[in-house]
Amino acid sequence: MTSYRIAVVGGTGPQGKGLAYRFARHGHTVVLGSRSAERAEAAAEEIRARVPEAAVTGTGNADDAAEAEVVLLAVP
Repeated sequence: MTSYRIAVVGGTGPQGKGLAYRFARHGHTVVLGSRSAERAEAAAEEIRARVPEAAVTGTGNADDAAEAEVVLLAVP
């Protein structure tokens, strides 16, 4: 399986966190984006607690999308 670096813009909401969790569980590197980098890192910590081997981080939206191979918008 190919692993991707996936940015989830809006990653602190229910849809974003749910998708990020599923991507991380399947071995992808996930970066959660939010207007608040602190909130994004807190959401990433929640996912890492559920999937300890996951490569999940949180940052601001602009930084989130800049380095990803795949960008997912999870905003209402």
